[in-house]
Amino acid sequence: MESSNIELEKFVHETHEYINQLASDLGHPEEKQRVMIIWRAVMHTIRDRIQISESLDLLSSLPLILKGMFTLGWKYSESPPYTYETIEQMKTRVKHLQNEYGEQDFPWGKSTEEIISIVLDSLEKYCSEEQIDHIRGQLPQKVKQVV
Repeated sequence: MESSNIELEKFVHETHEYINQLASDLGHPEEKQRVMIIWRAVMHTIRDRIQISESLDLLSSLPLILKGMFTLGWKYSESPPYTYETIEQMKTRVKHLQNEYGEQDFPWGKSTEEIISIVLDSLEKYCSEEQIDHIRGQLPQKVKQVV
């Protein structure tokens, strides 16, 4: 039983380190709960726009707790359920999910585009540059140009 506790502590520590770094990168190191909400909103917006095979590749790279956050509410679909084509549509989806997940109008001091880009860049801790390029490659051209 002790080895499973050690594993759990490792997963918690790894996620805590990641969220701390992301909170710092977003300019709000004290707002870890809000950072987890924005991470989830951005990642669900991306997850629901890319092919399921790409989502599964991404999922396999994440630490256990982030895997759980990534898959919350995920429903299987042969094709991506959201087909936004512009950065404005993507931002609207991120903001909608932020609100749905319990975070309203926090003054991040950064544009939504910057936040999306920072969250994507933070994945470099777990994903190869090639894998992140694949994710960006599945986003619409108008979105890729911004994030």
